[in-house]
This record gives sequence, structure tokens and C-alpha cells, in this order.
Amino acid sequence: MGKAGSKGIPLHNCTLWKADRSPACRSVMMALDAMNISLTEVDINIDKYEQKFSEIAEMNPLKTIPILKDSELILHDSHAINSYLASRYDVCGKILPQDPAGRALVDQLMHYDSGILQPCYSASVEPILHKNWRFILPQQIEDTEKAYQDLESMLAGCVWFSGSWLTLGDIAIAATVSTLNILTPIDKERFPLLWSWLFRMSEQPFFVTGNNKGLSEFANRIDTGKIQEQFKKCPRSSSTRRSTGGKLSEI
Repeated sequence: MGKAGSKGIPLHNCTLWKADRSPACRSVMMALDAMNISLTEVDINIDKYEQKFSEIAEMNPLKTIPILKDSELILHDSHAINSYLASRYDVCGKILPQDPAGRALVDQLMHYDSGILQPCYSASVEPILHKNWRFILPQQIEDTEKAYQDLESMLAGCVWFSGSWLTLGDIAIAATVSTLNILTPIDKERFPLLWSWLFRMSEQPFFVTGNNKGLSEFANRIDTGKIQEQFKKCPRSSSTRRSTGGKLSEI
């Protein structure tokens, strides 16, 4: 796995448009850091809906982020982005197994994230971010805790979701679950395996550099209801972000 502050493998024709507060974007950032890959990162101010501006809409008709552009190829789903980067550029080959069975297990986890966890996140957070609600509906809490129970069962007898080693499946789930944990905290007594897994993930260098800053911004937005007052739109490399511990570089 990539180390914080390391220069990494440079991808000179690759650009990522992202917002640290977005769990989908943080999934890509963690994957980049885990694979020690460096590309150009462009920050998007989602409080000003910059993801809906013409530059983004031309690349992604869905007007969402993250967006990855590698030469002429454009991808705008975090799972597809991570799979592509790992398939093409990862030199270790463990974060996305090459054998069909191992790859299918990772795909299965990423489908669970996109089909179950991310909808739980969206349903919980949309009223808070866009309707100024200060609470989460009981149905959203129930749905999230049902997902926690699923994950608890999936971890039985396993260190990581994919088995013996950490993969893109763990990274995708970590980005969403760490965010859901702010909205509906994981009960350590009810979900001890999930709680322990998230703690192990939080100790990974890529979690520190790729997830912590955006997670803190998200928590502050949820707790205070205030949008980000100061925003410095600064293209920079992934290695620069890693060297600052995930914080926005002043260069």
C-alpha cells in the first residue's frame, strides 16, 4: 500500500475532479493513496454547485463527481474509476485480484456499496443538506442499521471484507460507512465486528490522507449547517495532497 508523503507513480494525462466532503470522491482518493498513484486533482465547490457547471456537464451528463479523465477516457463512477486505475496502473495486484474469483468478490462488495450503502447515505443526508432538516428520519436510521447488520454478518470469520487482505471493496465500503457513522453511529455492542473493522481501516495511511479531511468537513457541515466560507480551488497532484496529510496545499 502507498505511504503518506511518498511521491507515487505519476499519471501525467490523468485528472480527477472531486470534493473532499463526498464519500464517493474519498473512495477514489483512498484508492489512489493505497496504490501510491499520483495524478492531477481539481477541487470542486459543491456548496456552489460547481458540479453542475458546463465544464462538468460536458464531461458527465449526470453532473456528479468524482470524474476521472485519462487522456480521452472519461469515467464518472467511483467504483468504475477505482477498478480502472487498479487494472491499468496498480503494480502490486492485490488491491484488485487478477483471478476471476477474487475479482468477483471485490465487484460484489462494490455493488453492495453502490446498491445499498450509498442509497442509505443519500436518503439520510439529502434532507439535511438541501432542506435544512436537523434530524434523520427513523426509517433512514432503520435502513442504515439493517445495512450495518448485513456488514456485520459479512465480516464473520474475516479480517477484511474480501477475506485475508484489504481490497478496493474495503475502501469503497469504508468511504461510505465512515460517513454513515456520523449520521447513524455504529453501536459497538451490536456491531462489534464492523466497529473493529472500521477502526482497523482508520489506522491505514491511505485512510488518514484520503478520507480524514473530507470526513471532518462533512461532520462540521452536518453539525453546524454552515457551508464552507473559504474555498481555495487549487489543482495539485495526489502526492502533494499526501505530503500535507490530506490538507489543501497552499501552493
